[in-house]
Amino acid sequence: MTADPVRVSVALREYDLSDGSEPIYGTAPTQDVNGIQALWMGNALRDGTLKYTGTGNDRDPILVRVGGATPNQVVPGYYPEDATMDGLVKYTGPANDRDPILVNVGSTSPNHVRIEQLP
Repeated sequence: MTADPVRVSVALREYDLSDGSEPIYGTAPTQDVNGIQALWMGNALRDGTLKYTGTGNDRDPILVRVGGATPNQVVPGYYPEDATMDGLVKYTGPANDRDPILVNVGSTSPNHVRIEQLP
């Protein structure tokens, strides 16, 4: 979502919000991933907040999806719990879906919450 209204027409035009040239609505609404502006990943509950700890966190749904008794299991599919969007839901191991949530809330304090910003 752009910071200010953008006039659009019926003419074919592309709007690329990934290069950072167009101001986007909110405070730090995207993160830089290898020079490309991307949305924050990890909102498994789709509730408008990104949380690593506490009630309603986004980490627990990943564990539930893989099976709480077997956290090492990998479930194939693009589920809401697939934070990395690699087609696999993983709670443990390399490239798991839990670690990006911690990084995105601020790994120095896992109690932080990142709030979605909509007008």
